[in-house]
Amino acid sequence: SSEVKRTPLNMGMIVGQALERMAQPLAEASTQVSLPDNLPSAMGYAPWIEEVWINYLSNGLKYGGQPPGLTLGGETQPGGMVRYWVADNGEGLSAEQQSHLFIPFTRLQAGRVSGHGLGLSIVRRIVEKLGGEVGVESQVGQGSRFYFTLPQVML
Repeated sequence: SSEVKRTPLNMGMIVGQALERMAQPLAEASTQVSLPDNLPSAMGYAPWIEEVWINYLSNGLKYGGQPPGLTLGGETQPGGMVRYWVADNGEGLSAEQQSHLFIPFTRLQAGRVSGHGLGLSIVRRIVEKLGGEVGVESQVGQGSRFYFTLPQVML
């Protein structure tokens, strides 16, 4: 069947693996990454969620400042969801730019951000298939925070 088996995720470990895979581009850009001591667990499928973090980290490189500063986090929300995010220190995105982000095959402006509409549209499909949602919060001049939610672990 096409149902993916969702299990409780060790999110700290998954993020660690994503950061390891991204180590070279992050280092080449002199990126400062700040991580909380622990990230809450949630239900999901680890290989897919690792890809989500990879996408959000590479996004942060594209949109972050010079040098990029990325802050990762996670918190349990009222209503049974856990929200995770990557916040950057870039210029921020206009409402118009934000409206194009998670749509397949969009390109923002020409130049350094070309070509990653595809990544975010895949992130959206993955997260929605796992019962969560994706989004971005941004204001011009204040950086962007890309987030996704997943169902919390029910004991």
